[in-house]
Amino acid sequence: MVNKLLKFYFLFFILLFSIQIFSQEKFGKSTLDKKATYYHDKFVNRKTSTGELFSQTKYTAAHKTIPLNTLVKVTNKKNGRSIIVRINDRCKKKGVIDLTLVAAKRIQMIESGSIPVKVEVISNDYYDIWAKQDEIFGIFDRAQQIDSVKSAVFDSLIFAKRSNIEESYLFAYYIRLATADSQDNARLIINQLPEKYKYISRVVKAKGQKFYYVNIGPFVSSKTANQALEELKAKYSFAHILEKKNT
Repeated sequence: MVNKLLKFYFLFFILLFSIQIFSQEKFGKSTLDKKATYYHDKFVNRKTSTGELFSQTKYTAAHKTIPLNTLVKVTNKKNGRSIIVRINDRCKKKGVIDLTLVAAKRIQMIESGSIPVKVEVISNDYYDIWAKQDEIFGIFDRAQQIDSVKSAVFDSLIFAKRSNIEESYLFAYYIRLATADSQDNARLIINQLPEKYKYISRVVKAKGQKFYYVNIGPFVSSKTANQALEELKAKYSFAHILEKKNT
Protein backbone atom coordinates (compact mmCIF):
# COMPACT_ATOMS: atom_id res chain seq x y z
CA MET A 1 0.00 0.00 0.00
CA VAL A 2 2.85 2.39 0.91
CA ASN A 3 4.60 1.62 -2.36
CA LYS A 4 1.41 2.35 -4.29
CA LEU A 5 1.03 5.69 -2.50
CA LEU A 6 4.65 6.58 -3.20
CA LYS A 7 4.18 5.72 -6.88
CA PHE A 8 1.01 7.79 -6.97
CA TYR A 9 2.68 10.87 -5.45
CA PHE A 10 5.71 10.43 -7.70
CA LEU A 11 3.54 10.32 -10.82
CA PHE A 12 1.48 13.25 -9.54
CA PHE A 13 4.65 15.31 -9.02
CA ILE A 14 5.96 14.49 -12.50
CA LEU A 15 2.59 15.39 -14.06
CA LEU A 16 2.37 18.65 -12.12
CA PHE A 17 5.93 19.58 -13.07
CA SER A 18 5.20 18.83 -16.75
CA ILE A 19 2.03 20.95 -16.71
CA GLN A 20 3.92 23.87 -15.18
CA ILE A 21 6.60 23.72 -17.88
CA PHE A 22 3.99 23.40 -20.64
CA SER A 23 1.95 26.28 -19.27
CA GLN A 24 5.03 28.46 -19.02
CA GLU A 25 6.01 27.86 -22.62
CA LYS A 26 2.53 27.98 -24.07
CA PHE A 27 0.95 30.94 -22.34
CA GLY A 28 3.63 33.56 -22.42
CA LYS A 29 5.01 33.36 -18.89
CA SER A 30 8.50 32.99 -20.34
CA THR A 31 9.91 36.39 -21.28
CA LEU A 32 13.40 36.58 -22.76
CA ASP A 33 15.43 39.63 -23.69
CA LYS A 34 17.18 39.00 -27.00
CA LYS A 35 18.77 40.52 -30.06
CA ALA A 36 17.07 40.25 -33.46
CA THR A 37 18.70 39.93 -36.87
CA TYR A 38 17.18 38.89 -40.19
CA TYR A 39 17.89 36.28 -42.86
CA HIS A 40 20.01 36.78 -45.96
CA ASP A 41 18.29 36.06 -49.27
CA LYS A 42 20.70 33.18 -49.94
CA PHE A 43 18.57 30.99 -47.64
CA VAL A 44 15.43 31.31 -49.79
CA ASN A 45 14.03 27.89 -50.76
CA ARG A 46 16.45 26.03 -48.50
CA LYS A 47 14.96 23.54 -46.05
CA THR A 48 14.38 24.79 -42.52
CA SER A 49 14.57 22.63 -39.39
CA THR A 50 10.89 21.77 -39.72
CA GLY A 51 11.42 20.57 -43.31
CA GLU A 52 9.53 23.42 -44.96
CA LEU A 53 11.23 25.66 -47.52
CA PHE A 54 12.43 29.00 -46.23
CA SER A 55 10.58 32.08 -47.48
CA GLN A 56 11.27 35.74 -46.79
CA THR A 57 7.54 36.49 -47.07
CA LYS A 58 6.41 34.28 -44.16
CA TYR A 59 6.24 35.28 -40.51
CA THR A 60 8.76 32.74 -39.25
CA ALA A 61 12.05 32.85 -37.36
CA ALA A 62 15.06 30.84 -36.25
CA HIS A 63 16.12 30.39 -32.63
CA LYS A 64 18.66 28.20 -30.88
CA THR A 65 16.45 26.76 -28.09
CA ILE A 66 12.77 27.74 -28.39
CA PRO A 67 10.80 24.63 -29.50
CA LEU A 68 9.98 24.39 -33.19
CA ASN A 69 6.49 25.52 -34.24
CA THR A 70 6.19 27.71 -31.14
CA LEU A 71 4.62 31.14 -31.63
CA VAL A 72 6.51 34.07 -30.16
CA LYS A 73 5.85 37.78 -29.96
CA VAL A 74 8.90 39.86 -30.85
CA THR A 75 8.92 43.52 -29.78
CA ASN A 76 11.39 46.09 -31.07
CA LYS A 77 12.60 47.83 -27.92
CA LYS A 78 13.50 50.96 -29.86
CA ASN A 79 10.01 51.70 -31.19
CA GLY A 80 7.63 49.30 -29.42
CA ARG A 81 6.39 47.63 -32.61
CA SER A 82 5.50 43.95 -32.28
CA ILE A 83 5.27 40.98 -34.60
CA ILE A 84 4.20 37.36 -34.14
CA VAL A 85 6.46 34.72 -35.68
CA ARG A 86 6.52 30.93 -35.69
CA ILE A 87 9.83 29.24 -34.90
CA ASN A 88 10.60 26.92 -37.81
CA ASP A 89 14.39 26.94 -37.92
CA ARG A 90 17.53 26.88 -35.77
CA CYS A 91 20.29 29.47 -35.54
CA LYS A 92 23.70 28.85 -34.01
CA LYS A 93 24.01 32.02 -31.95
CA LYS A 94 22.67 32.00 -28.41
CA GLY A 95 20.44 34.91 -27.45
CA VAL A 96 19.57 35.77 -31.06
CA ILE A 97 16.31 35.42 -32.97
CA ASP A 98 16.66 35.50 -36.75
CA LEU A 99 13.61 36.94 -38.51
CA THR A 100 12.41 36.76 -42.09
CA LEU A 101 12.59 39.92 -44.16
CA VAL A 102 8.85 40.61 -43.94
CA ALA A 103 8.88 40.28 -40.13
CA ALA A 104 11.94 42.54 -39.90
CA LYS A 105 10.22 45.17 -42.05
CA ARG A 106 7.10 45.12 -39.88
CA ILE A 107 9.04 46.05 -36.76
CA GLN A 108 11.13 48.56 -38.76
CA MET A 109 14.61 47.12 -38.17
CA ILE A 110 15.94 46.93 -41.73
CA GLU A 111 18.20 49.99 -41.48
CA SER A 112 19.68 48.87 -38.17
CA GLY A 113 20.22 45.25 -39.20
CA SER A 114 20.37 44.18 -35.56
CA ILE A 115 18.21 45.50 -32.71
CA PRO A 116 17.42 44.72 -29.07
CA VAL A 117 14.09 42.93 -28.76
CA LYS A 118 11.84 41.35 -26.17
CA VAL A 119 10.85 37.79 -27.06
CA GLU A 120 7.77 36.26 -25.44
CA VAL A 121 6.41 32.76 -25.96
CA ILE A 122 2.66 32.96 -26.62
CA SER A 123 -0.08 30.37 -26.95
CA ASN A 124 -1.42 28.74 -30.10
CA ASP A 125 -4.61 30.76 -29.63
CA TYR A 126 -2.76 33.46 -31.54
CA TYR A 127 -2.51 31.40 -34.75
CA ASP A 128 -5.42 33.27 -36.36
CA ILE A 129 -3.66 36.57 -35.73
CA TRP A 130 -0.31 35.20 -36.91
CA ALA A 131 -1.88 34.05 -40.19
CA LYS A 132 -3.53 37.43 -40.87
CA GLN A 133 -0.69 39.81 -40.14
CA ASP A 134 -0.25 41.03 -43.72
CA GLU A 135 -3.91 42.01 -43.74
CA ILE A 136 -3.78 43.58 -40.30
CA PHE A 137 -0.59 45.57 -40.83
CA GLY A 138 -1.95 46.73 -44.17
CA ILE A 139 -4.70 48.49 -42.28
CA PHE A 140 -2.71 49.87 -39.39
CA ASP A 141 0.20 51.14 -41.43
CA ARG A 142 -1.97 53.18 -43.76
CA ALA A 143 -0.72 56.64 -44.56
CA GLN A 144 -2.57 59.50 -42.82
CA GLN A 145 -4.51 57.12 -40.62
CA ILE A 146 -7.19 59.04 -38.75
CA ASP A 147 -9.84 56.40 -38.13
CA SER A 148 -11.15 55.31 -34.76
CA VAL A 149 -9.03 52.17 -34.51
CA LYS A 150 -5.51 53.38 -33.69
CA SER A 151 -2.37 51.28 -33.58
CA ALA A 152 -2.26 51.68 -29.80
CA VAL A 153 -5.73 50.14 -29.55
CA PHE A 154 -4.64 47.35 -31.87
CA ASP A 155 -1.66 46.54 -29.63
CA SER A 156 -3.76 46.61 -26.47
CA LEU A 157 -6.39 44.33 -27.97
CA ILE A 158 -3.98 41.73 -29.29
CA PHE A 159 -0.44 41.86 -28.04
CA ALA A 160 -1.02 42.88 -24.43
CA LYS A 161 -3.29 39.90 -23.77
CA ARG A 162 -2.00 37.21 -21.46
CA SER A 163 -5.01 34.91 -21.72
CA ASN A 164 -6.83 33.28 -24.60
CA ILE A 165 -8.04 35.62 -27.29
CA GLU A 166 -11.71 36.39 -26.82
CA GLU A 167 -14.12 35.01 -29.38
CA SER A 168 -15.26 38.58 -30.02
CA TYR A 169 -11.83 39.28 -31.52
CA LEU A 170 -12.06 37.85 -34.99
CA PHE A 171 -11.10 39.90 -37.98
CA ALA A 172 -13.12 41.99 -38.90
CA TYR A 173 -16.33 43.99 -38.30
CA TYR A 174 -18.08 46.62 -40.39
CA ILE A 175 -20.99 48.98 -39.76
CA ARG A 176 -23.67 49.26 -42.40
CA LEU A 177 -24.69 52.86 -41.89
CA ALA A 178 -27.34 53.59 -44.50
CA THR A 179 -28.59 53.04 -48.04
CA ALA A 180 -28.74 55.57 -50.88
CA ASP A 181 -30.31 55.62 -54.32
CA SER A 182 -27.11 56.83 -56.01
CA GLN A 183 -23.38 56.97 -55.48
CA ASP A 184 -23.51 60.75 -55.21
CA ASN A 185 -26.07 60.62 -52.40
CA ALA A 186 -24.04 57.93 -50.65
CA ARG A 187 -20.98 60.20 -50.78
CA LEU A 188 -23.05 63.06 -49.35
CA ILE A 189 -23.83 60.84 -46.36
CA ILE A 190 -20.13 60.10 -45.91
CA ASN A 191 -19.22 63.78 -46.14
CA GLN A 192 -21.53 64.52 -43.20
CA LEU A 193 -19.78 62.01 -40.95
CA PRO A 194 -17.21 62.93 -38.28
CA GLU A 195 -13.68 63.02 -39.69
CA LYS A 196 -12.61 59.84 -37.88
CA TYR A 197 -15.22 57.83 -39.85
CA LYS A 198 -14.87 59.44 -43.27
CA TYR A 199 -11.52 57.81 -43.95
CA ILE A 200 -12.83 54.27 -43.35
CA SER A 201 -16.20 54.68 -45.10
CA ARG A 202 -16.99 53.05 -48.43
CA VAL A 203 -19.81 53.15 -50.99
CA VAL A 204 -20.82 49.59 -51.93
CA LYS A 205 -23.20 48.64 -54.74
CA ALA A 206 -25.97 46.34 -53.53
CA LYS A 207 -25.74 43.09 -55.47
CA GLY A 208 -28.43 42.86 -58.13
CA GLN A 209 -30.04 46.11 -56.96
CA LYS A 210 -30.09 49.77 -58.03
CA PHE A 211 -29.16 51.24 -54.65
CA TYR A 212 -25.95 51.58 -52.66
CA TYR A 213 -24.77 50.87 -49.13
CA VAL A 214 -22.59 53.06 -46.96
CA ASN A 215 -20.27 50.80 -44.95
CA ILE A 216 -17.79 51.87 -42.27
CA GLY A 217 -14.82 49.74 -41.28
CA PRO A 218 -13.00 47.53 -40.75
CA PHE A 219 -12.96 47.51 -36.98
CA VAL A 220 -10.63 45.05 -35.31
CA SER A 221 -12.89 44.11 -32.42
CA SER A 222 -16.62 43.89 -31.80
CA LYS A 223 -16.16 46.20 -28.80
CA THR A 224 -14.71 48.98 -30.95
CA ALA A 225 -17.35 48.48 -33.63
CA ASN A 226 -20.17 48.65 -31.08
CA GLN A 227 -18.77 51.81 -29.52
CA ALA A 228 -18.79 53.45 -32.95
CA LEU A 229 -22.28 52.10 -33.62
CA GLU A 230 -23.66 53.66 -30.44
CA GLU A 231 -22.28 57.03 -31.49
CA LEU A 232 -23.61 56.79 -35.05
CA LYS A 233 -27.07 55.49 -34.11
CA ALA A 234 -27.97 58.89 -32.68
CA LYS A 235 -28.32 60.07 -36.26
CA TYR A 236 -28.61 56.79 -38.23
CA SER A 237 -31.13 54.67 -36.37
CA PHE A 238 -30.98 51.74 -38.82
CA ALA A 239 -27.19 51.36 -38.60
CA HIS A 240 -26.06 47.86 -37.66
CA ILE A 241 -22.98 45.63 -37.44
CA LEU A 242 -21.89 43.52 -40.40
CA GLU A 243 -19.63 40.70 -39.32
CA LYS A 244 -17.08 39.59 -41.92
CA LYS A 245 -14.84 36.98 -40.37
CA ASN A 246 -11.89 35.58 -42.26
CA THR A 247 -12.42 37.69 -45.37
